Amino acid sequence: MTLAELRQKAAAIAMKMRSLHKEIGDKAWTDEQRSKWDQLQADHDAVDQQIKREEQMRTLDQQYADDNEEERQTPKGEDRNGGQNMDEVHTRAFNGFMRRGFADLTQEERQALKEVRAQTVGTDADGGYTVPTQFLNKIVERMKAYGGIASVANVLNTQNGQDIQWATSDGTADMGSIVGEGGEATEQDVSFGQATLGAIKLTSGVIKASNELLQDTAVDLEAFLSGRIARRIGRKEAQLIVQGSGAGTPKQNKGLALSVTLSQAAAAADAISYTDLINLKHKVDPAYRNGPKVRYAFNDNTFKAVKLLKDLQGRPLWLPAIHGVAPSTIDGDQFIIDQAIADLAASAKSAYYGDFDALILRRVAYMTLKRLVEKYAEFDMTGFVAFHRFDTCLEDAAAIAVLQNAAS
Repeated sequence: MTLAELRQKAAAIAMKMRSLHKEIGDKAWTDEQRSKWDQLQADHDAVDQQIKREEQMRTLDQQYADDNEEERQTPKGEDRNGGQNMDEVHTRAFNGFMRRGFADLTQEERQALKEVRAQTVGTDADGGYTVPTQFLNKIVERMKAYGGIASVANVLNTQNGQDIQWATSDGTADMGSIVGEGGEATEQDVSFGQATLGAIKLTSGVIKASNELLQDTAVDLEAFLSGRIARRIGRKEAQLIVQGSGAGTPKQNKGLALSVTLSQAAAAADAISYTDLINLKHKVDPAYRNGPKVRYAFNDNTFKAVKLLKDLQGRPLWLPAIHGVAPSTIDGDQFIIDQAIADLAASAKSAYYGDFDALILRRVAYMTLKRLVEKYAEFDMTGFVAFHRFDTCLEDAAAIAVLQNAAS
């Protein structure tokens, strides 16, 4: 089946599930109705897996097409914009640097790399070169697969890594007042805190490539490296966004688990219930529950448990998405999956709810890559290591709440 046909099939099943859900309404579910729902859910899950595989193949095909578009459209040896497009010059120079090293570049290519590095505040002076915009965009796009919370955070891209002082507060008690004509406005003390958004440095670790691979121009080296850099840095950034300790040497960022102060106790140590989710949701002030980034967040194991929950009338909490029409929801709210969130376990912080726009994710808008030759020369290999800088802070403590499992 084609992707469109699979989506139509999934949408048809989802419509049946929603119709059944609506038809039963507030009445108690019979065994027959619950059995019918379970079968529809199993059918939907099976089609959803097929869709994910097909989408993955399409993504790979599109990446290949994008990487080769310029080569197809531009005659060999000719610059599309007469040599004036510096992004293209930088990309070509960087590809040469990855394959051959700085010493074997032309004078024009060397100059392009030096100019971009000189324009970037805070880069290493020894051996590291700023990756081109197109290369960086591929990494950032692929990093989305490893951190769901990063996809809904308030992302602040900056051109350098200098510290930023960021005001924090709890806005639930803020309220205006009536004033008569000619009257004086009353003063209201607002309690502001201050967080420092720095630039925590992450490394991909060394990615080794054989020199035969580097010499083979048929190999898409950019795709090879960007995929591995995104996987390694994306997973670590996602972990620290949630679990960063705010301490250590080198110092970590202050993650969501440490920053969120609104806490709802779960009834069980290793399970989650409908009541837990409702209590968690209502822990957040109603003023914060209507934004476009309001949702639940948990890992995939917890989602599996939530997916099986029923409300007090026996109705399933989870409703499947209808492609292009309605997103998948839990009790009417959207949700995100983030594997950095803890599993259901004693005292674990296993779920969050709120407006994730209040989470500031600061990213330095460039990435450097170093090429290591001598270290792996005896293996006839070349090493690459990338560096990425970021930090986080929770702008409004009232915006997000956490569900913490019982101690025992």
